[in-house]
Amino acid sequence: MLPPLLSWGQPSQTKPPAPVKQETDELKQQLDVDAAALSKIPADPLVRPDPLAPIFQPVDKLSDRLVQSARLKFGATYTFLNQYATIVPDGTARHNQLSGRLDFTGAWSVYDHGSSAGSMSLLVRSGTNIGVSQQFNLSDSIGSGLYLNCLQGGGPQEPITLNVLYWRQDFFAKRLSFYVGKIHPNEFVTLSMFNNDERTQFLNGANDGNLAVAYDGTYAAGGAVEFQATRHIYIHAIAVDTEGAQQRNIETLVDRKFAEDVELGWRSGSLGEQYRHIRVGIWRDDTKNNGSGYGGGIGFDHEFENGLVPFGRFALGTSTGTAIKQVEGIGLARVRPFGRRGDLFAMAFNYSEPSNGKHHESLFESFYRLRLTQSINIGPDLEVSIHPTYATKAYSTTLLGARMEIIF
Repeated sequence: MLPPLLSWGQPSQTKPPAPVKQETDELKQQLDVDAAALSKIPADPLVRPDPLAPIFQPVDKLSDRLVQSARLKFGATYTFLNQYATIVPDGTARHNQLSGRLDFTGAWSVYDHGSSAGSMSLLVRSGTNIGVSQQFNLSDSIGSGLYLNCLQGGGPQEPITLNVLYWRQDFFAKRLSFYVGKIHPNEFVTLSMFNNDERTQFLNGANDGNLAVAYDGTYAAGGAVEFQATRHIYIHAIAVDTEGAQQRNIETLVDRKFAEDVELGWRSGSLGEQYRHIRVGIWRDDTKNNGSGYGGGIGFDHEFENGLVPFGRFALGTSTGTAIKQVEGIGLARVRPFGRRGDLFAMAFNYSEPSNGKHHESLFESFYRLRLTQSINIGPDLEVSIHPTYATKAYSTTLLGARMEIIF
């Protein structure tokens, strides 16, 4: 998903976004620039005024006071998803799954002296199945290796997890930043602004990070470095515990198994205004049970003036160290569909080759995100999985989905 910093870039429920400012001569981290641009995109809701505004206004006022007095900022979303699979393997108990996930984010600007600054970031999640066992996972039942519902991921629902908790230390007017704590590698590498957030964009794992880049989707103890070399060029590097997970703490650090990744990227423009982003990276990892591996990948997003955004991800790795050793993905997004700044339409196709699975899984997904009110996104989602990776025999299935995100 999009990292916490970008998740906080939601316009206030009660305040309109400020106008987008032109870039100055000051160099800023690519992630900070994207977060600022994202926060300034108007919600443009279909229904005005927001029926939930009387409920959220006191929360917004309290949040504003915390920002001004204590330099604290909090945010939360709750996402509902209902999926129905047309075909499931023999013996699967059900075709559908209704679930929800709470995302709670927090940020504390501890100090900011201009040339140097320090801050803390937090992400807590809680997932639940509604009307079905918390152990049930429709994507796993289908046999997919591409995580057809990244709101849950693989395995059972997790009632509460501390996904992110790190310290950020900035130097040289925030051109150089160090992160240490429980991190999410996808915040720093393989990140896309158009296909990286399962709450409001694609649900599948191939469009939520890059499955062939080892551990870019994990939440575990580690560190990261960001260096903004020029206005357009950045270098990011991460090291993360390969035995860690969102539901674990730092006890697995004693195993001394790590993944490292370095990414070189180029970007220009700003979100909504001919944004372009090209990135290339290499990785290696050591694991406790799956051996060691290495690989590399590239990705791009290119927003045209008419609002069309072609994007793609390509990655290749060894047969050890990661479950998926090759992914090729291509897609097309349409920002401002029907002239609506708060909506998004996109489609993508991915082809994958597993390290140990039975089948080369292909996946098509398309969605439309409608900003219904200032606080609610809704929309349909369609996924077609062709030859799920771990299915006993080759088959294809279609998942019909409906999603709603409530922004607090």
